[in-house]
Amino acid sequence: MLDRLRQSLALRLALQYALVFALCTGVLFGFLYWTLAETLNRRELAALEAQVRSLAGSFARGIPGDVVARVQRDSSPEMRASFIRLIAPDNTVVFQKLPDDWIETQVKSIPFGPYTLSQEVRTERVPQNALRDYSIASYQWSSGWQLQVGRLMDSRAVLLAPLQRAFGFAGAAALVLSFGAGIVLGWRATRPLRLVSETARRILATGDLAARVPGPGGRGELVELVRQLNTLLDKNAAHVRVLRETLDNLAHDLRTPLTRLRGTAELALQDGGDPAEAKAALADCIDESDRLLHLLEALLDISAAEAGALKLDLDTVDLRSLADRAADLYREVAEEKRIAVVLDQPTEVLCPADAIRLGQAVNNLVDNALKYTPAGGRVALSVRSEGAEAVIVVSDNGPGVPEAERTAIFRRLYRGDSSRSQRGLGLGLSMVKAIVEAHGGTVGVDSAPGGGARFTVRLPAPKSSAPASAPGLVV
Repeated sequence: MLDRLRQSLALRLALQYALVFALCTGVLFGFLYWTLAETLNRRELAALEAQVRSLAGSFARGIPGDVVARVQRDSSPEMRASFIRLIAPDNTVVFQKLPDDWIETQVKSIPFGPYTLSQEVRTERVPQNALRDYSIASYQWSSGWQLQVGRLMDSRAVLLAPLQRAFGFAGAAALVLSFGAGIVLGWRATRPLRLVSETARRILATGDLAARVPGPGGRGELVELVRQLNTLLDKNAAHVRVLRETLDNLAHDLRTPLTRLRGTAELALQDGGDPAEAKAALADCIDESDRLLHLLEALLDISAAEAGALKLDLDTVDLRSLADRAADLYREVAEEKRIAVVLDQPTEVLCPADAIRLGQAVNNLVDNALKYTPAGGRVALSVRSEGAEAVIVVSDNGPGVPEAERTAIFRRLYRGDSSRSQRGLGLGLSMVKAIVEAHGGTVGVDSAPGGGARFTVRLPAPKSSAPASAPGLVV
């Protein structure tokens, strides 16, 4: 428990806030204390200076008796509380008046004598003891006479002691409250971090990839961090699920050719050394090996494309040429199944693309359409521009794709129920999706107007302005 408290970010933040608060408050109080003390001192000394100047006016004729007479006539509280001393040029005291509560020994610590300052009046504080100070104002004439007026006041520490105590209590209370409020606010602010830590600990302990950080309310950096982390966990879970499905499907698809390879090799060994049978067995082994290599190469290409590492040799390509090559490539297959391949490409459609990779995607779409189109059917391949996009559409009049499977068919090694009877690896549409997305485009499937499936590829491309050519070419 103690270790958790030491490692608590909320507690550390609260301590730091409290220390900063105490430092700032101490500096502020020190400044206020010094300002108040200086202000009181200046006001006290200014009052003494005004009093000594007023009395000095009675010495204008140079007769000390005038000053003495004025002091003796003035019975105001201010005069009764003041110490007054008149000093001759030879430093002898001509006149001295003490307040009623003073004794002679209190005056011994008050200095006097001529001074060589440029101003007429000098003010100073002379400590009497730890509790009280003398405030003295001295006026000196050019003739050498000197007049002193003084008062006995509480020392600065005594005078401001109530303020110190008040600030001490208020500061301590404010410090405790700030520390408590800092802990509460810090605990609330760091709650998303604790939720992230607890979720990560639960995932590591149980392996439950479905665990998510509870989404806190409000807005802010930490709330956004939780949302991004949950998004990351969702993507990781999806990747792990796809990886498991891929491994399962891959194990299923590899088991058959590997078993066939082993069986062919065993039969070749049992044929008694017939060279013709051995060659036939080796040929079968080579065919199966090529199929396995093609499967692995396709998986590697798809993985590279999904990871953004597929190397593309981009160039300006007329998509009509890719459609023409795909139609020529599958001409014989279409004729054998009595399927008509219709090209609809009225205008030149230029697009920055890798001709080989994008051609591979178009070929896979045409191959997929021919595979599921019945004899006597029709496959349409159209290329056109739509604003800032280049569009390739491959449609057929086969059985179509059920709506529930239209997202799943683009996953690796996915084989729908209707495709189990067809020869293939289950990677063609995954390859199409990976290549198209590597070009910054999208691919989707829906129902063709006359029935069947319609695959639409959209690629970013400049708007074409080429002249039209003859549409509706049947191959």
